[in-house]
Amino acid sequence: TEADPLVSNGKRGSGVYGLFGFVDWWVTLLNNFGGVLLVLLFFTQHLLKGFVMSLTSRAQPYVYREYKVPAPQMQIFNGVTMLPWAMKPVIGLISDVFPIGGYNKAPYFLMAAVMGTAAYLAIGLKLMPVTVMVTCLFATQVQLSTSDLLSEAKYAEKMQNKPEHGPALLTYVWSGMTLAGLVAVLASGPVIRNWGAKSAYLLSAVPAFGALLVVSRGYLEEKKLNSEEVAKVQARFLQQQEACILCFMMLVGSICIIATGLAFSNVMLNCVVSMVVFIAMLVSFSVMLSPAIARFNAFSLIQTSLSWSVGGAAFYFYTDTKEQYEAGPHFSEFFYNSVLGSFASVLSLVGIITYQRYLSEWSYRSLLVVANVALSIFSLLDIMLFTRTNVDIGIPDTLFVLGTTLFEEIILQWQWMPQVVILSYLCPKGMEATMYSLLAGCHNLGNTVASNCGALLLHQLGVAPSGAEKEDEQFDNLWKAVAVSTVLPLLSILCLFWLIPDVKQSERILDDDDRDNGASKGSVWRRWRGIDD
Repeated sequence: TEADPLVSNGKRGSGVYGLFGFVDWWVTLLNNFGGVLLVLLFFTQHLLKGFVMSLTSRAQPYVYREYKVPAPQMQIFNGVTMLPWAMKPVIGLISDVFPIGGYNKAPYFLMAAVMGTAAYLAIGLKLMPVTVMVTCLFATQVQLSTSDLLSEAKYAEKMQNKPEHGPALLTYVWSGMTLAGLVAVLASGPVIRNWGAKSAYLLSAVPAFGALLVVSRGYLEEKKLNSEEVAKVQARFLQQQEACILCFMMLVGSICIIATGLAFSNVMLNCVVSMVVFIAMLVSFSVMLSPAIARFNAFSLIQTSLSWSVGGAAFYFYTDTKEQYEAGPHFSEFFYNSVLGSFASVLSLVGIITYQRYLSEWSYRSLLVVANVALSIFSLLDIMLFTRTNVDIGIPDTLFVLGTTLFEEIILQWQWMPQVVILSYLCPKGMEATMYSLLAGCHNLGNTVASNCGALLLHQLGVAPSGAEKEDEQFDNLWKAVAVSTVLPLLSILCLFWLIPDVKQSERILDDDDRDNGASKGSVWRRWRGIDD
């Protein structure tokens, strides 16, 4: 049919020329969405979110190594730089409620693009204090998260006008993003090895500036709002007080973590601030949202926050040279990034396919329990690597890491996909974008909490490698940190049976009345105020 992007449509896509429906699919996209939108998505989704984000995420720990940043501090900085993804609902709210010159999207996109492009160039060209460098990394993520949010809003708007061709557009977005990300992962090893980690940021400045040019030429196709239309939008958001309050809470919490992470190197202080923000978000979301949505958000936030990260120390463990850590695996830039990274990307795809094929009819509870337990069991095998037991029994490091990655990446998708499904089902009508970004932002905030808690764990165990010579003793207790970070997420299973509904993934969680009544119907907040019984 015409709505199917992969089915040939007459002679136009027949034979070799049709390339199994590719030409028909492409013509469908051009005819229904126009080349302007496709160019915009090529720069924002394919190049920025796909290529740039994948490339710079591989280069970032090597930049920290150049600054001799200890592993616990690296994790605190990582938590700070990724907070723009938790702030997406705030960015969306501000751009919707406070248009500049009558435009909601383009001015904010351009400000973020200027900031991001300048930051990429600064990181690539200048040696600067580490806190300034982290601020620049934060600015790059502001551009990525802002461009992602505003371009998502644009193609969602277009899809509403042509819903029958929505799958074709989503295929374009996600296939291009995946392909661009894979190219970046494959290229990251040679780029870092031959030209240094900072060269990845210089390279990223090109598509960042390209996105700026595209938007400045009007590719967002944005209609200018008059004062009456602006007033209507603002009135509509004032009716969603709970969502606005949660956005404000998210902003305040993010600012607190950012300020503490940049101003203080005290690991304990950063962890305490993160935990205070965690509790504040958990309580505020639970009070403001309707019971079903609040319970899922609580589970998602708790599970993510319990996944304490030790990635900063693991990076040094894997990549230290023989002079730095004699007994280490000594993985090259090419193997650690290009080989292992692309292998993980392919396995993630296998995880999604196997989930869809075999697990999509399971109940949420059953799948989440199985995935959490299986992930912890296979992750415990990493202890053999960090104690060097695998070498003692004759298993090479490269083979062992590839083997554990095989299982862990697949199971991670089994753990994540049902949460994506339930997240989509819980968004009330008329608030889909706002509520989705709020719940996803809360999940992303949990990653920062986990990173800072993991930093404290490493600090307490005396695990603080920085790429210095003869730092073997810094890895003596790393296996203990890995054991804690592996077992801790199992605690989320204890609250899973109360917080996650016992229904199949194909079944509704909210009925039509609940979806029509908004995100706060029956919430503790509304009951306190006597609005709902």
